[in-house]
Amino acid sequence: MAIEFKKTSYDGYMPTIWRGECKILPGGFKPVQSFATGTVLRRGTPILVDFETMTAGVVKAAKVEAGGTTAKPRVTKNSHLSIGDKVMSLGGELQKTVSNIDTSNSAYDVLTLSGAITGLAEGDILQESEEVETVIQPRFEAPNMIVGADLEFTGRGIPTIDAAYEAVVLYNIVSYPLVDDWMLNGGPCLKLNPNIVFIKQ
Repeated sequence: MAIEFKKTSYDGYMPTIWRGECKILPGGFKPVQSFATGTVLRRGTPILVDFETMTAGVVKAAKVEAGGTTAKPRVTKNSHLSIGDKVMSLGGELQKTVSNIDTSNSAYDVLTLSGAITGLAEGDILQESEEVETVIQPRFEAPNMIVGADLEFTGRGIPTIDAAYEAVVLYNIVSYPLVDDWMLNGGPCLKLNPNIVFIKQ
């Protein structure tokens, strides 16, 4: 009689912070955006912390992949963009609303926008945006911290973000793009916090 061993596979991911070490700010920070139940903010996600209000905004950005259209672009996964978010192409002047997100493909997400973003092309960066005095601009100019511990939105209680003020992030592991305007003098550090360093290994 033969013995058959059955294998069970579990989803996993590589650690995004070098050696798992980061320094966490005291207290938690309330997210300024709403996230669907089941959403997980992974360690290393860029955020902008406001100490006056003790809040943190996820700096949502996604790189445009090949194969989509200007109204239904394919983008990198884990951008945390949500239905109802307004987005712009960095360097552009058009703002559109995300009306649907197809996450069924394991390699990319497909955004359905309220209209086409003229000239949108592979390699462009879409970032959450807002209109201020008729000017379209990124909702958050740049991050100053990163998420220091995974946070799952369960729909229960009041979620708080553990913000890391010092860490070495393995950029080749994370999927979100690093925007040039976020970085200090074109280097690997955040301009609003040089203690956050992004490297490839």
